[in-house]
Amino acid sequence: MSSRKRFWLNMKSVREFLLPSLFLVLALLLAILSSMARHSGQFRAAAFLAIFALIFAFIVCVTLVPRLLSRVRLEFLSHLRFFRFTQRGAFFVLIVFIISFATFNTGNNLLILILSFLLASMIVSGIVASLTLYGLKISLKVPETIHAGQKAIFLVTLHNLKKFFPSFALKLKGEEKETSEGTDFFLQERTFPYVRAGKKAKLNLQCEFVRRGIYPVQGFEIKTTFPFGFFWRGRELDAQGNILVYPTLVEINPKFADDVHLSGTVERNQRGQGIELYNIRDYQSGDNARFVHWKSSAKLNRLMVKDLAQDQETPLNIAFSTHLPHPTETNLEQFEKAVSHVTSLAHLYRTRGQQFEFNSGEFQVTVNGEEREYNALMEYLATVKPTDEAQLDTQNLTTPCVMFTAGSTSVVEGCSQVDYLQL
Repeated sequence: MSSRKRFWLNMKSVREFLLPSLFLVLALLLAILSSMARHSGQFRAAAFLAIFALIFAFIVCVTLVPRLLSRVRLEFLSHLRFFRFTQRGAFFVLIVFIISFATFNTGNNLLILILSFLLASMIVSGIVASLTLYGLKISLKVPETIHAGQKAIFLVTLHNLKKFFPSFALKLKGEEKETSEGTDFFLQERTFPYVRAGKKAKLNLQCEFVRRGIYPVQGFEIKTTFPFGFFWRGRELDAQGNILVYPTLVEINPKFADDVHLSGTVERNQRGQGIELYNIRDYQSGDNARFVHWKSSAKLNRLMVKDLAQDQETPLNIAFSTHLPHPTETNLEQFEKAVSHVTSLAHLYRTRGQQFEFNSGEFQVTVNGEEREYNALMEYLATVKPTDEAQLDTQNLTTPCVMFTAGSTSVVEGCSQVDYLQL
């Protein structure tokens, strides 16, 4: 903005202030003249001057007052929703009313002095409480992975940004919203007894999430009864973000836990370095002594050694059909079970260090040990919902795989099918 433009804007503001001020001065002078005319017995002149004084005052009310009100910050009104009486405060207010009534009826100087001290203590209480709540900032450290049904520990840090004044007796609680059901994260209230000026205070918050999904964090409520404990006063601390909760980890269903595709390895019909026995043969020079088969050697009266079968890693893939033909309450519960089983299988494969591919039609990813791919899969499973139409193309699946479907579908060669409505 140029200096000339800034100058004219300042002049405009000065004009907006000076003109109503001039009208107020004129109204005051006319009112004084009206009073003087009335005392001198000139009633018509007094009435005339009074009317003009009212007109000037009305002009100021219509022009200046709305502009002043539009500039007033009404943020303090939002703090009134945190105002609550404590039992001690309710008794204190009752005492103030009783002493006020006695003071107005008796005019006793001692009662006036006591009443002034009581009212002053209420004012001081509000000022000190506001100073205690001022200059606070909160930060929340979320665990890297949170699964539904497991305890999660959050690190809550409260920063006191004030340079000189500490904060006392603070209670912190998350703002509860409609999407807060299924967790006690927004119900727990934590206490910070003392936070020094310019310092931080940390507390652990242990909570549990019943269901998977996204839990938005839209702020925290902080309140205090300091200094006298008469009233609860509070304010809202901004905190924007989401808590992502992965599906529940469950024990793999025994119906398909022993499937060959879940084992991760298969034995090839050739000698190698596996763990299964492949062949027993005569000892040759250079063979490792730890492979000597002593039982066969004793029977045949010559050294015999064992060969082991070669293990071959097989790519493990998971297919998940989100198509749910009849979304009844029971079927939706079974869908949640399927999501938990898929998550548990993916977690099992990852802990084994095995590469696998996940495909649901609407989302496809290959997990090969990288955190990014696995986290992307977990984020999808945390928010996946059943669909009305089939999304998974069973003819283009990468085999071998384990396929979760709602009901039986056409048999796919190389896939073990799991009807998750029967889990």
